[in-house]
Amino acid sequence: MDDIVELADRLGKAIAESEQGRNLRKARDALSQHKDLEQTLRDYQQQMNKIAKLQEVNSPIEVEDKHKLQQLQDKLLASEIFKEFTAAQVEYVDLMRKVNGTLNKHLADTEGTADRE
Repeated sequence: MDDIVELADRLGKAIAESEQGRNLRKARDALSQHKDLEQTLRDYQQQMNKIAKLQEVNSPIEVEDKHKLQQLQDKLLASEIFKEFTAAQVEYVDLMRKVNGTLNKHLADTEGTADRE
């Protein structure tokens, strides 16, 4: 078991040190230097959550809520820093998806999920 934990430790370090990991940290650091942009992102996420909750309970979504969401999204998309952050996130998530897919492929028989793929 210690060998497996050691491999997991090495894998975690390799992912953290990968180009995708470095790019995500760099993009996150750049984003954190712009407090107004971070606040806009938080506001956007809160507005998305508000709309999602309204949709969950089949409540009408006010036009002003839709406009606010669009304004926040436009502000984010106008920022090169946000675009770089989003691109770095996508690349990192893609790497993690590939890593998880590889692990799942090898563990499917053990976990009894081979028939579901």
